This record gives sequence, structure tokens and C-alpha cells, in this order.
Amino acid sequence: MKNAHTKEQKMSRTLFFVCWIVYAVICMTKNAFGASMVSIIGEGFLTKSLAGTINASYYVFYGGAQLIFVKLVDRVSPVKLINMSLFGALISMIGFAVADNFYVMLVLWSLTGLLQFAVWPAVIRIMSEYLVPEHRGKAMIYIAFAYCTGMLANYGAAALILKFSGWRMIFNVFFILLVATTLLWIITAKKTVPMLENNTDTRKSMQKVEDNGKKESTWKILVSSGIVLMLVPSLIRTMMDMGLKSWVPTMITENYGTSPSFASALTTILLLVNLSGIYIVNFVYPRFIKNEAVCFGLCFVISLPFTLLLLKTGVIPVGVAVLLLTLVTTFMYSGHQLINVIIPSKFAAMNMSGGVASLLNAVASFGAVIATFGYGYLAENFGWTATIMSWSIMATVAAVFAFMSSGLWKKFLKK
Repeated sequence: MKNAHTKEQKMSRTLFFVCWIVYAVICMTKNAFGASMVSIIGEGFLTKSLAGTINASYYVFYGGAQLIFVKLVDRVSPVKLINMSLFGALISMIGFAVADNFYVMLVLWSLTGLLQFAVWPAVIRIMSEYLVPEHRGKAMIYIAFAYCTGMLANYGAAALILKFSGWRMIFNVFFILLVATTLLWIITAKKTVPMLENNTDTRKSMQKVEDNGKKESTWKILVSSGIVLMLVPSLIRTMMDMGLKSWVPTMITENYGTSPSFASALTTILLLVNLSGIYIVNFVYPRFIKNEAVCFGLCFVISLPFTLLLLKTGVIPVGVAVLLLTLVTTFMYSGHQLINVIIPSKFAAMNMSGGVASLLNAVASFGAVIATFGYGYLAENFGWTATIMSWSIMATVAAVFAFMSSGLWKKFLKK
């Protein structure tokens, strides 16, 4: 029995390690177009509005599919869902390497979003259902590094590639990386998942939930827990986080006259520091603030003064501008850990972690749509001052809704 448990632990660690790599690579490749936009726009291949439309199309289909199939993610094998996500990434990378017009790019990026809609809920399910119980808590913390690491690798690789080659080479290099990652995932899942599916501790915990008595409706749980109110700050958090990261290279290039590769390199600094957002959350919560909704609201409150100072972009030194952008996105990434990782995990005992993660991620995806398309439109027609002012207003609104949901969330946790 002891040897069997030891083997399960080893399989659990291996599955999480490879799952972490897969999610980081998917995050890296799904932001490939965002990293290449500065070069594409600089070459005159696309305008800001057209580039923003393509980038937004991914999140329209990604988020829309998550809303439509919100219950499906708890019924289909997470292994199959991840396989589908990797397949979508492979198609888009090889397609963009040869795409020669706006419409082809639009279709490719939309299809990728559709095929990758379930990747995050699938990862949440693997951590809460397939890993041995003693690994699940730490996995919820460490998985957050995969997202930011993927973003960091994306912009770092893009900066290096753009220094020596054109933007199409970004997609060629990422395609090769995806092939290796897909093979690693298929081999690992085949060896580990069959054993962990039959994990004794997992079966017991799931049976306990099933025998727990009458079950409330999903909608009632979402309303009574405050999740419905949290959808607003979840939307805005992504608008500020993903929107800033997508447009920072263009914003820096236009305001300070830097080269595309230099602007992308500056963005890697921003992404690297963003990793500290995870440590900030884990230090403050639950040591000082035990309510995730309150902690989420504070992320917006603290970021607000730094956002307002960005109104001086073009006047202040480029290093100061990058520092302010880094601070804002770091606190937004702290919010990501709360709303997309910690909060969905609280529903694991109700067998709803995948569905809640899907819902929150869907709304967040629409935030990315608004940000990538809306910020491009604002910057192109009204300038960066109006764009930055919109960030400040949104941070205020998000904080209000997060604090409003805190009372309901507190009651839900007591239950």
C-alpha cells in the first residue's frame, strides 16, 4: 500500500510538472500575435484597428465557447481538452507563418480561440481531481507562474527574434516548440492519468460530495456566493492586464521613438516583475486579509495612483513609464491569482471548480476583447491620454464591485 501511494505521488508530481509546461507554452503561443503586433503595424502590414480586431477575435471565440460549454468542461476528460488546445495552437502557428492578408489571420486566430476554450478549466480539474490531495494546494500556487512565465517567454523570444528576423519567424519558432511540447504531453498523460484516475483518495472525496444531501442550483450558488458581482472586476482586471501587455510595445515605440525590438525587451522586464504578484498575494492572503474579494478590490485601489501617473507618458523618462506600467500589471496579476486560481478552487468540494473557472475565464476573455480592440481604437482616434484615463476609471469601478461582493463571499465561505 505504501509503495502504491509513493508511486501515485511520483505520477502526480510528473503530471503537474508537464501540465505546467504545457500551460506555459500555450500561454506563450496564444500571445504570439500580441507580441508581433508592434512589428506588423510598424511595417504597415496592418493598421492598429485591424491588428486589434485580429487579437480580439481569439478572445471572442475563446470566451464565447466557455460560456456555451460551461458544463461540458466538467464532463469531458481534461486530457482530451488539452489535446484539443495544443492542436489549435499548432494550426495557428503554422498558418500565421504563411498568412498573407487580414482575413486569413482573422479566421486562424478565431479558430485557435475556439479550440482552446477549455484549456484553463482542464488545468484546474487536473489539479483538483487528478493530483494526490497533498499536492493540490501547492499546485494551485505554482500554476500561476506558468501563465506569467509563458507571457515572459513570449515577449522575450519575440524581442530576440525581431532583432535578427521578421515577425513571421516568431510563429515558425513557436511551431517547433509546440511540436515538442505536444509529444511530451501525450507521452506523460498516457503514463500517469490512468493510474491517477483511480486514485483512492480522490474517489473517496468525490463520493463524499455526492452523498452530501440535496444540491442547490448552479445559478443560486453563483449569486449567493457573490461570484456574479465578481464578474465585473474579473472583466476589468483582464482589460487592464492583457490590454496593457498587448499595447505596451506600441505605446512605448510611439511615445519615445524606440525600436520594436527594444520596446518588446522592455515589456519582458514588466512581465518578469509581474511574477512577484503571486508572492504579494500569498503573503497578504490569508495572513492579513482572509477575504479574497476584499483582497481583490485592494489590487485595483493600489494600482490606481500608478495608472493616473501614466498620463505623463511621453513627458516622464521611458524607464519611469515602464516602472509604472510594471506596477499596475503586477497588481493586476495579483488579482489573477485570486479570481482565476484561488476562488475557483473553493468550489472543488462541490464538483464545480471547472465550471466556475470557465465562467470567470470567459468573462475575463471578453475583457481582453474589449481591451485589444477598444484600446487600439482609442489610441488611434483619441490618443494615449484618453486610453490611460479609461484605465483609471475602470480600476475605480472594479474596486467598488469587488468590495460589494465581499459580504456575500464571506457568508459563502462560512457555509
